[in-house]
Amino acid sequence: SLDRDSKRIVFAQGYYSQSRRDAAPANKASDLNTAAAWLFSGKLEDIPSQLRATIEECRQALRDCEIDSIELLYVHNLPESVNVNKELQTAAAHLKRAIGEPSSIIILSREMGSSAIEHLFAAQESHIEVKEVITCPAKVAFTENGPNWEASVLSVPGAWLNSLFTKYGDNLFSANYRGFLGIAKRRKINSAIRSTVETRPSDFWVFNNGITLLTLGLQPTKDGTRLTGISIINGAQTTGSIGSVDVNRHDLKDMKVLCRIIRCNDQNTISDIVKYNNTQNEITTWDRYSNDVEQNRIQKEFDELGHSYSRKRGFRLHGEQIGIEEVVQPLIAFYGRYHDASRGKNEIFERRTLYNLAFQVKKARHILFIYTLARSIDARRIELKNKSNSSSIISIEEEQLSLLRSMRFKYFFMAVVGRSIETILGRKINLETVAFSPGAAHAANYSIVALAAVWSPVVEAILSYIATQTNASDFAIRLNDEDILDQISKPVNAMLYASRSLLPIDNFVPLVQDS
Repeated sequence: SLDRDSKRIVFAQGYYSQSRRDAAPANKASDLNTAAAWLFSGKLEDIPSQLRATIEECRQALRDCEIDSIELLYVHNLPESVNVNKELQTAAAHLKRAIGEPSSIIILSREMGSSAIEHLFAAQESHIEVKEVITCPAKVAFTENGPNWEASVLSVPGAWLNSLFTKYGDNLFSANYRGFLGIAKRRKINSAIRSTVETRPSDFWVFNNGITLLTLGLQPTKDGTRLTGISIINGAQTTGSIGSVDVNRHDLKDMKVLCRIIRCNDQNTISDIVKYNNTQNEITTWDRYSNDVEQNRIQKEFDELGHSYSRKRGFRLHGEQIGIEEVVQPLIAFYGRYHDASRGKNEIFERRTLYNLAFQVKKARHILFIYTLARSIDARRIELKNKSNSSSIISIEEEQLSLLRSMRFKYFFMAVVGRSIETILGRKINLETVAFSPGAAHAANYSIVALAAVWSPVVEAILSYIATQTNASDFAIRLNDEDILDQISKPVNAMLYASRSLLPIDNFVPLVQDS
């Protein structure tokens, strides 16, 4: 899979054993080597149709230097073994050679057997994956207490954090929303942190905001502080940047970091501590927009409609809540900027012009209109996938499913819908203001799922027409054509116009207006 926002590609191999055995078959791990080879050298026409679009998207992301890491995962329900790890390391080595040198792409391989999975489940509950007793070579300066927590402030050696990261890696950040994002050209802040560590270690304490650790137990000792289990809940980038410093070349003896250690055993309080600390991470362009005047206005409008809209990133949405991070890509895709939408949410929030295109003076009813279109497309993909799994899918639907497996196609599809909406409605509209009517947009009358269902006939009709103009194997190549949107949308519009009277859109058209 391709995760554009995390700038990573993940290959995963699964195995499930019905009987107890000492280890999982190592040859399954070596299959990851074959899969990775297809990423670079396999002919697209020889790749199974359900993977073809994903492989092409990964290749394009690599060509565009949008990937920081590639992960090889072998997941099974048996004990981890040396043989499997050898195979994974071999696969990782082959992948490094395939990428070529020099390359800043990090290759990671990991076996996730029964113990690792159980550990993850335990960590999910406690938020702390590193459960060992760890001695911190710093004494508590002062403490604060709350109903279910105790917080201590220390000034910890940079060398200690370096050793922790060297030993535990990303396990240190089990309670954090993000792990360490790495040191690369696109990670300028992390590179700057490491540069400060290497060139001005004695000034680091006043240049950096420090870190926050969560622990289950804290005990002052003669030489420092004993901690029972730790997770860094704020400061993953600081810790990882310090951990990436070569201590053989750079002396960290004069370097100190402000550190707040929170002891808590109440699960509900821990969840709140993690949530609120993670919303106070380094302020990025995206975070600044969460309190933007436009976002406050949009949230108020959604509240008036009875829908819940989250202006903050990083929270897991519940029920039918709509999030800023869920709507931004569909919005600019609908306006025709499908290439920009495909590059990921972070790219959009880093460019003020794209942010303005998505949100400036946009009404909540308009955002709801486009968001539910995206939900309807997702629902159609799931429906076709289920038909494929049950072997009840027909040929034309197979072609549609092949197209929908590509996330880039989803945003291109939304751009075609944008070009076709006038034909569907049978009247002139403004693409940036078309919306559900106030009555239709109100949650008391139509839920989000219901509005997505209203879109279904439109989605199915346009998807069918697009599938007659291109196919999955050609789409990845044709998408690079500058005029592909015109090439596809013009004949699609012609077919829609000719068949509009036959389309089952009587429940859709009356609910839409140009507001």
